[in-house]
Amino acid sequence: MPRYRPNPQDNPEKPGGEGWLVNEQQQLACQFKPDSPSAHGQWVSVRTYSWIPPRLPVPQTRRRMLRHNAVEAWQTMLKTGWQRCQPPMH
Repeated sequence: MPRYRPNPQDNPEKPGGEGWLVNEQQQLACQFKPDSPSAHGQWVSVRTYSWIPPRLPVPQTRRRMLRHNAVEAWQTMLKTGWQRCQPPMH
């Protein structure tokens, strides 16, 4: 069975801030997507999926966080082995 290998060059930055990360060892994918702003600031919806390619991802968790916290989480995840990827649902 072919293994999914993310290629960061295939994943240019999307306008609007949506992005996906994958961790092959943990068999997880994570979606960061802008959410509705409120009086408290800009929000990001963060969804985590269990994912064993070529199967479709299975939703695990969903949470909202302030944009600056989501940016920090994204950067931390990249430093700890997560990689940018295309959305796994095609």
